[in-house]
Amino acid sequence: MSASREKKQRQNDPVGGLTQKQIQERKEAKIKKRNTVIYTVIGVVVAILVVALLVWHSGFFQGRSTAMTVDGRNYTPGEVSYYYNLARQQNGYLLSMYGMYDTSVDPKEQVYDEETGETFYDYFMSVAETQIIQNKALTDAAREEGMTLSEESQASVESDIENYRSQATQSGYPGLNSFLKAVFGQYVNESVLRDCLEEVYLANQYYTAHSDSLTYDDAALESYYEENADTLDTFQYRYVYFDGTAESTTDEEGNTVEPTEEEQTAAMEAAQAQADALVAEVEGGTSFDDAAQAVVDADESGSLSYPGQQTLVGSSLNSALQEWLVDSARQPGDVSVVESSGSGYYAVQFDGRYLDEEAIGQADIRHILILADVEEGAEEPTDEAMDAAEAEAQRILDEFNAGDQTAESFAALAEQYSEDPGSNTNGGLYEDVNRSTSFFTGFMDWIFADGRKAGDTGLVENTQQDQWGWHVMYLDTVDQVLWKYTASNALRSDDLSTWLEGLTSGIEAVQGSGIRYVE
Repeated sequence: MSASREKKQRQNDPVGGLTQKQIQERKEAKIKKRNTVIYTVIGVVVAILVVALLVWHSGFFQGRSTAMTVDGRNYTPGEVSYYYNLARQQNGYLLSMYGMYDTSVDPKEQVYDEETGETFYDYFMSVAETQIIQNKALTDAAREEGMTLSEESQASVESDIENYRSQATQSGYPGLNSFLKAVFGQYVNESVLRDCLEEVYLANQYYTAHSDSLTYDDAALESYYEENADTLDTFQYRYVYFDGTAESTTDEEGNTVEPTEEEQTAAMEAAQAQADALVAEVEGGTSFDDAAQAVVDADESGSLSYPGQQTLVGSSLNSALQEWLVDSARQPGDVSVVESSGSGYYAVQFDGRYLDEEAIGQADIRHILILADVEEGAEEPTDEAMDAAEAEAQRILDEFNAGDQTAESFAALAEQYSEDPGSNTNGGLYEDVNRSTSFFTGFMDWIFADGRKAGDTGLVENTQQDQWGWHVMYLDTVDQVLWKYTASNALRSDDLSTWLEGLTSGIEAVQGSGIRYVE
């Protein structure tokens, strides 16, 4: 065989003339190589699956999903959880006080509206959606006008975060994020909290700025008064209330037995007869005071009382008496018997109504706080310590009265003597104090006492825990009388509602797949 034929034969021979052992070794090498490749690929796939599983359980993907879309902006489950849980905490607490909601039961398992089947989860979510829509609209408008977070708002954001951090420490949590997850849900961390707070404060900042820009002249206030005189006028009247509720009894076994319908009817008739008799006495010429006191004195049960003449703004009138008192035909001296929703009867006399031009609605006040010394280990100061604080307060007031008695001189004394850290660097001043301001009762009673006017001074005792002492008071400025303050607030509220409705009109919240991660 020629050399060329032998070479060609070897090329066409698949085993190339190898021995059986060599052939077997080659096959085993190929199998081993193939298995190595397969195992490597499987290992890579498993590693990828393990990483993906870990990432999934970490919440990475869920936390970045879209739970809600509002006017083109996607909100994450963490952001929606923040708003949802604020709504749940605030509204749920109030509802639980009235026995309408159980905070220990899943909101999805409690029906809020029997007619529609809406659950408390649905209700809280709708509240959250409304707030998200409003904040989105307000912050968009704010940014369009170039408004950014003020230093004060930014400081409030940082303060809120630090408060949460402090709560986390006090509650034994290892860090802020673990606390936020417990309070607001798994996908709320410090970053989400900060974003939400910055949105909330910018929205509030813009809303407040617009509110402050709304002012109303005397013509607008007078017009409002003409339409709402029944709620703004002050009414003077006298009354005695006769209870028409039949008393329950107790059976032999100690069980309470509610009165029958006949017994309740008889009790109401008796109450009406007493009221009729008092009114007849007044119509016969006896003064209401004398007739009322005679009825009270003759009452053996001791349940009747006569509070004397009442002076109240129309909006605060007893609902049972309001319709009769505000009737435009009512004249001073009119008397009548008025039923109170099946529970009793009033004998009532109308004395008059007027628009109070002096009662204070909002004012700026200054004060100087003198704290009483509290001995170490004691919970409150001794009488001697309180007397010493009062004497020092009186000494400061005497010093003020011996001077020019101006707001500036009082401010100087406040900065020199006051122990109130909230006002002792600005002359003891608190601005825009109204009847809803959360100062203690004695403080508020002094400011809004009948006849109070700018420039008045006085002393007020403070017996609050950790604030034991005396206040030297100075009424700096009366910003608005009560009826004008009420009218301007009502007009402002209506205008703000209309303005906000315009900003949010047509904006809807559309839930996304990530809504299932909202806790």
